[in-house]
Amino acid sequence: MTRLLVTAAPSADEPPVLFAAAVWSVLLMTAVFVSVLLVYLLRHRIERANILVQGMREHEYFRSVQQPVVAVLLAAVGGYGINTATQEVGWPGYLGWVLGMPIPAGMATWAAIHSVRQRRFDEQWPPDDIPADNPVRIRSTLRRVVRHDADAEQPDPAALDRALALLLDQVLPALRQRRDRGPGRWLREHGKTTTVVLGWAVATLAATAVAAFPHLVDRRRSAWLFLAAATLVIGFLAVGLLTLLYRHSRYQSTILADEVQQSAGAVRRRIVERRLGIAAPGDGGQRRRRRPPTHDD
Repeated sequence: MTRLLVTAAPSADEPPVLFAAAVWSVLLMTAVFVSVLLVYLLRHRIERANILVQGMREHEYFRSVQQPVVAVLLAAVGGYGINTATQEVGWPGYLGWVLGMPIPAGMATWAAIHSVRQRRFDEQWPPDDIPADNPVRIRSTLRRVVRHDADAEQPDPAALDRALALLLDQVLPALRQRRDRGPGRWLREHGKTTTVVLGWAVATLAATAVAAFPHLVDRRRSAWLFLAAATLVIGFLAVGLLTLLYRHSRYQSTILADEVQQSAGAVRRRIVERRLGIAAPGDGGQRRRRRPPTHDD
């Protein structure tokens, strides 16, 4: 493969920009694929951590969890850019930095905007809507429902009923639909992700073909073999990335649906039993009482 790469690569007197861009694009796609693969392989442990972390209010989750992760990514990619600028690595290094920088920069911008917007959701009770594709909102609402049910004074039973209806009558069926959808429907519903991944693969393959075109015209067998190998690798990375994203999405929907059904369903059963007068004393655990207000409150 190294021999094919050297043979198919442009010579020293040709501009290496296009070929270097194709190589860095493949390396970046490989890094994304490996990262998603590791997340999928460790999905059970990661999901247990998500259950603990995502129960906090959404703007707090973005501020305390996602934004530090984004900061680390920005520091890592920015540090690479500094090394590129100070070590005179030429066009290939600059291209790697330019290709890699938009990912953490976009994540940082999205996390900041999303955090500000979600503060209004956290301050509203009960919420008007809970998107089925937002596990942070679902788990945050679910934890608030359980906490309100454990409150002995029940300050607003109607609000608790509306939140339960939202979780069990709207969110739960939507999660089950997301769990049961096939690959074709998932690709259609995630059109942006599908377009980005496939467009990225096509652009990388096109850059590779254009860079190797002079050698293909000369009918060099090694250049054709290199192009065929690049097509297989890029195609595998693109299809494999979409497959992992689809399977992980189904897994998350399955876990969330079971969690909503068990926790919210148990709260609704306890409420119905209490209203019918058939709940056993102490049913559902020790109910929490509010402490009297103090001067520090």
